[in-house]
Amino acid sequence: MLSADEPIRMIHHLSATGGTLISRCLAAMPDVVLLSELHPLTASMAPFYPLDPLGQVAWNYSHLLPSDERMYALFRDRLAPVVEMCRVHGKRLVLRDHSHSDYLTEREPGTRLADALREQYPLRQVATIRNPIDAWLSMVENGFAGHLAGFEDYCERCLRFLDGYADVPVWRYEDFVADPDRVMQALCAQLDLPFLPGFVARAGGVVLSGDSGRRPPSITALPRRAVPEGFLPAAVKLAAYREISDRFDYDADV
Repeated sequence: MLSADEPIRMIHHLSATGGTLISRCLAAMPDVVLLSELHPLTASMAPFYPLDPLGQVAWNYSHLLPSDERMYALFRDRLAPVVEMCRVHGKRLVLRDHSHSDYLTEREPGTRLADALREQYPLRQVATIRNPIDAWLSMVENGFAGHLAGFEDYCERCLRFLDGYADVPVWRYEDFVADPDRVMQALCAQLDLPFLPGFVARAGGVVLSGDSGRRPPSITALPRRAVPEGFLPAAVKLAAYREISDRFDYDADV
């Protein structure tokens, strides 16, 4: 049994940045309960989800919903039994934040999942990032860029995401695929999770929402998706991209 002040762990990342893969690996660690793509204000209609009356109201009758602060409180009420179950059974709870809702939509940037919980629970957080060029190409191919004006807008939103989690350690997806054991050990240490080797094989059996990317049989660097003609020379000249590339040592040359 864990103590009553056991922290809630969170992982933050934007869409198409390899976050699902990293989250599956975290979920494969001993005694971890990982809940995927949570957000206190975002609703999505699942094909069949009879346990979630509030979610169905939020999807079909959003005009009935109360204030954001009240929604935060309702989210805490819905999470509390899960926190207690994990405490009783000695499990460590990890929440995968749906950061897309905060930084890649029409909403003002924010850290809403953490905001909803930080006053009630101690938090341990990590964030991950991927080269914006590769993430953008994946987003466009998967139809996730509908609210964005283009690659420059995307990079500026990435910077707002990084600013929002300025006090949270950030790991590069590229480092994870190059050395999964080293990065996963570091993530587990930051989140105070037990690390058990062999997680790659176990992660293959973990099913999470948001698993829209390519899924190779092993963790490995994948070739860059098709690049539109002229995109790269223009992309690497953008100030927002160059700021990210400078901070995270991404190649800013074609």
